Amino acid sequence: MEGKENKKLSVIVAVYNVESYLDRCIGSIAGQSYANMEIILVDDGSTDGSAAICDAWAERDSRIKVIHKKNGGAGYARNSGLDEATGDYVAFVDSDDWLEPGMYARLMDEAVTNDMDCVYCGFRQQLPSLESVEVIEMGNVKYTAEDMPKLARRFIMDFGGNQLNFGIWHGIFRRELIDFRFVSEREYMSEDMVFTLMFLRNCRSFSYIPEALYNYMFNTGSLSRNYNEHIFEIILATAGIINEIYRGTPYQDAGNAYAFCQAYFLMRFPIMKARMPLRRKYGIFKKIICNEKYHKMLQKRELFEFQKGLKYKIIRFVYNLHRKKMVRLNFLAVLSISLKKG
Repeated sequence: MEGKENKKLSVIVAVYNVESYLDRCIGSIAGQSYANMEIILVDDGSTDGSAAICDAWAERDSRIKVIHKKNGGAGYARNSGLDEATGDYVAFVDSDDWLEPGMYARLMDEAVTNDMDCVYCGFRQQLPSLESVEVIEMGNVKYTAEDMPKLARRFIMDFGGNQLNFGIWHGIFRRELIDFRFVSEREYMSEDMVFTLMFLRNCRSFSYIPEALYNYMFNTGSLSRNYNEHIFEIILATAGIINEIYRGTPYQDAGNAYAFCQAYFLMRFPIMKARMPLRRKYGIFKKIICNEKYHKMLQKRELFEFQKGLKYKIIRFVYNLHRKKMVRLNFLAVLSISLKKG
């Protein structure tokens, strides 16, 4: 087996207006104990001091290359990075996050020693309260090609349980298997989830290291946590691309359950917490529940699985209200849950 240090890793960082965190992020990558890396910083049209910080790092470290481009979003910025990447494996880092010093040494050792197409690790999530929580989602396990559809299913958020975090930032990926492009996070709920599902279509082997080696900053600006009138359209588009990815597999139409999960969270949090009259909130609920494309997605009841417990019995009840287009009762149920939970 070829020595791990002979395998090159390309690390791609999409950068946009993060000057307060960028030095910490780049420093944690440049300081990795795994040396055979190229670091591609994609300045996505930053208007603060981020571009200058990128250029300064490139002057100090010959492994760093900077791309300056017009703002187009993180997904398209990562595509620009992939166009320049030359590594055997590729990794992606969010520009406000940082890595533990031995992260890539551990992941690359696992990948090369066991000939893995993809390796993930656990992570440490920093909440808005600044409290850190370790997230270790499985043991030191390995999956082979026949397991990939089942594994990929766990990256889709629904209420069936055992979901995995779909962020691509805590993994490395064999570059030759990336024969597709990132989608835009402005058109889909998560470019990370779509990337993960598309990669796993090509993946033959996957491994997980149960150590928190990545530090993730909670993003309060996520589409899933803030309401605007286009979010539901984005949810439906994402459900559609999930269904397309899974077409012809045992998990065909898995996007339908995802659509309900996201619609529920949209109602439960961004809409209910938004500063707008109840009458307008009710009108938004009605528009969602009566949407014909969404209604059609809810009809195959066998696709919708729910974990055990009172919480999920209530969510199952809400699902049936959605399926039957019972708008008023659904609105009262979600309003009651929101008032009770705060």
